[in-house]
Amino acid sequence: MVILHWSFIIIFVFLAYVSYHEIFILKRKNPVFSCIAWLLLVVVIGLRLDVGADYPVYRKLFVGFSMYTGYQDVFDKALFRKSREEIEWIFVLINKIIFDLGLPFYFVTLVAALISVSLKLITLYQNIAYPMLGVFFYFMPIMFFEDSGQMRQGLGIAMCVFSFRFIKSRNLFMYLLFMYLALGMHKTAIVFLPAYWLVKIPLNGNRIFWLILFSILISPLEPYKFFGGLFEFLSPEEVSSAYTGYVNDKYYGTELETGLGDIVKIIYIIILMRFDDQACKKVEWYEYMRNIAVFGLCFFYVMRTNSIFAVRLPGVYMFFLTMFCLPSIVYAVEIRMKQILYYGFFAYFSAMFFYFGKGNGDRGSFTMNKYENVLF
Repeated sequence: MVILHWSFIIIFVFLAYVSYHEIFILKRKNPVFSCIAWLLLVVVIGLRLDVGADYPVYRKLFVGFSMYTGYQDVFDKALFRKSREEIEWIFVLINKIIFDLGLPFYFVTLVAALISVSLKLITLYQNIAYPMLGVFFYFMPIMFFEDSGQMRQGLGIAMCVFSFRFIKSRNLFMYLLFMYLALGMHKTAIVFLPAYWLVKIPLNGNRIFWLILFSILISPLEPYKFFGGLFEFLSPEEVSSAYTGYVNDKYYGTELETGLGDIVKIIYIIILMRFDDQACKKVEWYEYMRNIAVFGLCFFYVMRTNSIFAVRLPGVYMFFLTMFCLPSIVYAVEIRMKQILYYGFFAYFSAMFFYFGKGNGDRGSFTMNKYENVLF
């Protein structure tokens, strides 16, 4: 039987215990739980060896652009000048410094994990009542695809998530600064730029329904094909070029297949609409989180006819759906509904643990007989 490595089993059991304890026993957040979760996640993500779909590519790039890219190339890239370097400048800079210090590649994955996991867990702890449930959503299975696979996008999403504090405080300068840093990690971070203004749109359960329905109905028209010029206007040339490349790609430019993920999203949408009033009344800043999440769902359905867009571009918005909104709803509802929602989510995590293990988990070397770590 194919199953995820014992280190992931330990994390799963730990998160199951502390999330339940936080909700039903302590009835409040505990910083110790967050610190332990942070340590466990940084170790399994940051010190992995040859694990994750993109690991071989990143390891090859580590030597390649660290040897043949100069600091002037990085500086030019940071200022959007012409540069020989095509990869985002902050990620290149991290690699080059580590390479020049003579350190092995796993220091790159460790630094990436320290930045990404820290920013995400800090923001979760500061903004939701049950951060361990949020971490559980992150762990199963976003962590495997994002920070253990597409490291640059994981770093970009982390910067965007952390910028939520500046959305709340309406500090546009700091928000734009973090958008710039996020763009230095991964090009797709540019799609989060409208979030600063989207949070102010008045929504309710009915409006959420109609917005999502409208997004589904216009999806066959492939409206994203008209966005290339807008992306070129809003962002550096390489962002628009990457966007155009995805549109024209013969493999990725295909419709996303219908499956389990769609059923799960429908359930999430129903929960979001059903408990919107309760969450708005009881959870501070919930309207902001919800607006970001709803836009992510609309983004997903509008982009559905292009699988790479539907998976990659709404990522940071969907982070707010699962890691922020759903745990906040669990906090807002009465005890009986808390139990129903928690046990439902736990059933999903459990099913996903085995489903992921025998599929992408096995191919990405996260399983018992394949996963390797610097420490074990």
